[in-house]
This record gives sequence, C-alpha cells and structure tokens, in this order.
Amino acid sequence: MTDTTNTHTTTVALWVNGRDSRDGTASLTRIVDATGGHTVHLVTIDERAAEFYGIPRPVSVVGGLVRTHGRWSPTAYRDRAHLLDGGGPVYFLTNAPSRVRAVRALLRWWFVVARRTRDGADPRHLDPFRESPASRRWLLS
Repeated sequence: MTDTTNTHTTTVALWVNGRDSRDGTASLTRIVDATGGHTVHLVTIDERAAEFYGIPRPVSVVGGLVRTHGRWSPTAYRDRAHLLDGGGPVYFLTNAPSRVRAVRALLRWWFVVARRTRDGADPRHLDPFRESPASRRWLLS
C-alpha cells in the first residue's frame, strides 16, 4: 500500500474473462482520497486485453469503477483529469453486478468507440445510453 498525504492506493489484478488470463488482465488500483474518503478503482489493462478487445495501442487506462449500492458503476475515460477538465471523452456506463462485468463493459465500450471512430463518428458525440437495448445488454454480459 502506498501512502501519500492525499490518497491511499492498493492494486489488484483481475482476469478480464473472469476465468483465466487468455483474454488479458486488468489491474484495478483502488484510490482513496484521504480528505474526503471517496474511493475509485482506476482500471488499466495489459497489451493482451487491448489486443483482444481491439483497443488501439498505446492504451493503459480505460476508466474507473465506483462501488454504489451493491453494484459497480463504470466510467470510461483515458485520463482521470478528463473527469474534471473535459480534456477528453468521458462515458458513464450502466451499473454492473460485478467487477469483472464492469471491466468488460469498459473494454467493450472502447471497442465500440474504436469501431465507430474508424467509421467516421466523432467520439465526443457517442453515448452508451443511445445504444440499442441489445447493444447495452452485450456491454454488460
């Protein structure tokens, strides 16, 4: 555990598919703001997960998770600063029942963003809540 004046952090590894490492690994770095007690799990991925989900490299940060009312709330971003300064796209995804599903939702959403961007869409105008019901279910499966 790293201790600084403002935050406490710990990191755990999580297999993206929940069973083994063949689809890659995500690292969840739990960051607790010592002043406010707010906790976020910063999600980074390894090269194998990026390749499996078709996420262009170099990418390591894919978002963050917050535990809310017994569920995991995933937010997709490339840099935590984007949450505050609007410097990049931030996407709020549907709550997931487990950490594994929340991480997969982040990876699948970035897959959608990469595909739509290749097709000419502006990533600033994409919204996971405007996806079809079937697509939203796929994000969380």
